[in-house]
Amino acid sequence: MKKLSVFVLSLLFVFAVAACEREEYEETVMFDEDEGRFQIEEGAELTIGVDSDELGAAIVEQWNEDFPEYEGMLSYTFYDSVNQEDGGMEGLELLEDEAPDVALVIDNELIGRENAVRGLHDYFIEVGEEQTHEVYEEVNILGNFLLPAFYDTMVFSWNKTMLEDWGVDVDDRTENNLPAELATWEDIFDYAENYGAEPGDRPEFEGNDILEFFPISVAEVWSAFPQLSAGGWRIYSEETYTEPEFDTGEFLAGLEFLEEFSNTNMSVDETGSIRGGADMVWRWDGYLDGDYPFGMVGTWMDVNDAIDEYGYEFEFSTIPTWQGEDLSALYKTKGFVINSYTEYPSAANEVMRWLYTQDTMEMMINNSTYLPALQEDAEIYPENIEDEFKEDMVAGMEHHYLEPAATLPENPTVRAMSVYYNIGVEDYLIELWDGERDAAATQSEIVDAAEYWIENNNTRD
Repeated sequence: MKKLSVFVLSLLFVFAVAACEREEYEETVMFDEDEGRFQIEEGAELTIGVDSDELGAAIVEQWNEDFPEYEGMLSYTFYDSVNQEDGGMEGLELLEDEAPDVALVIDNELIGRENAVRGLHDYFIEVGEEQTHEVYEEVNILGNFLLPAFYDTMVFSWNKTMLEDWGVDVDDRTENNLPAELATWEDIFDYAENYGAEPGDRPEFEGNDILEFFPISVAEVWSAFPQLSAGGWRIYSEETYTEPEFDTGEFLAGLEFLEEFSNTNMSVDETGSIRGGADMVWRWDGYLDGDYPFGMVGTWMDVNDAIDEYGYEFEFSTIPTWQGEDLSALYKTKGFVINSYTEYPSAANEVMRWLYTQDTMEMMINNSTYLPALQEDAEIYPENIEDEFKEDMVAGMEHHYLEPAATLPENPTVRAMSVYYNIGVEDYLIELWDGERDAAATQSEIVDAAEYWIENNNTRD
């Protein structure tokens, strides 16, 4: 009989512990079957941690309105959803009882830190499986701990005001809401070639030269993923988590797309020279300020503030195609968890139940920049989303790719996706962009680096 892998053994151990703790857990959480809600312990005081003051204040105000008998029970604190010493799953693990009772965190950062949060009550299993996003099952491989709530991603956008000012027909659109005459990267590259690389030869908007048509990321790999997907590559698409598929023709085609991009007039600096790769870092925020006609907008960016300040009209769509291929941005979700150290587990469950009702979900979407990460036919899907562009943003995610949450098969403490972030992909892309090596040589370097990293990390030691 073959030996079980360390990963499988760790799964069995966690499940065994979870089974032993279930009875004790049920004793501390009081669920009223008739009322369909959890009882709140006498004198309960809870804090919810979210990464937006506007959302936190709206949650507390709505709680007090919905539960006047428990007014003042729930307060909020600003709590970053991303892992750090005082945020995300890492913050819950380190701060313990000083962390929020209920917290909004990134889904795939849960894995390996399940001990920091309470297993969800059986009430939430149906909510997770039948109403929240399908990522629920992938990130909860060791049990039920997190319920997805909001998307965490970037969506392609174009500045309708700018393009209309340049004479582009913004009313003739594709089914994906792109302007028909600029619906592919080939079209956009051709459009850019009409403008020289010399200062003063660039198109103008509101008195400013537009130096870049799209602030492509080279030195920041999370938002660089779309260009690498231009040939159809998707990391771990075969779900073999020792094979990131950097050695495929699809990945090479993505590198060739980046190489082609670097040979256009799409991005120049103030001197008229093609912008250097090291400068192609995170510049997406400038899109909402009117610096570029095309950009990617993060789900954490405040589109309404930009509209109010500048009066621009922003449209959202899928990413333009390249040689007929759809490009993909990475996406994750943010979801709520319950702190293992909460003093009021039943009340925390009631807060969680209330968060995942249609009225509360609608309130949260309408008081944040977030998009709902729920199944379209979910009973809790917001009935009235006030920002009309948000529906276009969700539609623009049609070809997005879920960032894999799985761990290395022989090392359940390391996420397989870390190979993308830890081998210095950005350094190779910078050199490709600057013409120091071609696409084929870049691919070879990345393949070698990935193989070395996996060999040294996919180990039982």
